[in-house]
Amino acid sequence: MRVLSCRTRVICASWVMTCVMSSQPLLAQETVDRSQAVQETIDQAGRQTQGRIDTLSDKARTMLDEYRRAKDQAASLAVYNEQLAKQVDSQTEELDSINRQLSSIDQTKRSFVPFMVRAIDTLDMFVKRDIPFLDTERTQRVAGLRDLMGRADVTTAEQFRQIMTAYQTEIDYGRNIGTYEGELALDGEPRTVQFLRVGRVALLYQTLDGRETGYWDADAGTWKPAPDYRRAVEHGINVASEQAPPDLLHVPLSAPQQTREPAAYKAAASSPEDAAPGDDTSVDSQTQNTAQEKGQGDA
Repeated sequence: MRVLSCRTRVICASWVMTCVMSSQPLLAQETVDRSQAVQETIDQAGRQTQGRIDTLSDKARTMLDEYRRAKDQAASLAVYNEQLAKQVDSQTEELDSINRQLSSIDQTKRSFVPFMVRAIDTLDMFVKRDIPFLDTERTQRVAGLRDLMGRADVTTAEQFRQIMTAYQTEIDYGRNIGTYEGELALDGEPRTVQFLRVGRVALLYQTLDGRETGYWDADAGTWKPAPDYRRAVEHGINVASEQAPPDLLHVPLSAPQQTREPAAYKAAASSPEDAAPGDDTSVDSQTQNTAQEKGQGDA
C-alpha cells in the first residue's frame, strides 16, 4: 500500500511536471502577443501625436507668414499715409491759392484788359511804321483784334491768345522770306508787280514782264528804282516761291539806318498807369534792332 502510494506520488509529480513544461510555450506566446499589442498601441498613439504636431507646426508657420505679410503691409501703409498727408497739405495750400486768385480775378481782369488794348494800339502803330508789305492783310488783322475786344462772347483768355498770335505772326515776318503779287503805283499809274520781302530788311518789287525793278527806301519813305538788282530780285522770287534752293541774295536794304521814335508811337505804347516815359523807347529800339539783325541773317 505504501509502495503504491509512492508510485502514485511519483506519477502525480511527473504529470505535474509534464503539465508545467507543456504550458510554458503558451505563456511565452501570450506574453509576446500582449507585448506586440502594446507596441502597436504605442506606435499608433505616436503617429497620432506626430500628426497633431505637424498640423500645429503648419498652422504656426502659416500664422507666422501672415504676421510677416501684415507687418510689411503695415509699414508700406504707414509710408503711403505719410505721402498722402503731404499731398493733402499741398492740395489744401493750392486750393487756398486758387480761392485767393478767384477772389481777385475781377481786379486782375480790370487791369489786364487795358493792357491788351494798349498792346493792340502798339501793334497797329508798328504796322504803320513798318515797311509797306501786305498792308491790307496786316491792317485787317489789327482791325479784327479791335472787334474781338468788343465781343462779349469771347473770353479774356481767347482775346489774349489772338493778340499773341498776331504778335507772333509779325515776329515771323522778320525771320523768313516771302513773295506775293500786288498793286503798286508807278509813275502815277497802278501796276501789278511781284513783291519780294527779305525779313524786314529788304522789300523789293519787279513788274511781271521783268523790265522794272525797285526797292523800298525806308529813310526816304518811297519806292526807288533798282535796275541793277533785276536778276537778284528774280532769283529771290524763285527762292521765296520754292522754285530754287536757298541762296545768298544781294539786295538793297530797306531798313532805316537809324531808329526813329515818333511821338504818336510812344503815346500809343504807354499810359499813365505804366512805367515812366522812356521805357518804351528802349523796347522800340530793341524791336527794330532785333528785326533788322534777324532779317540780315535770313537774307
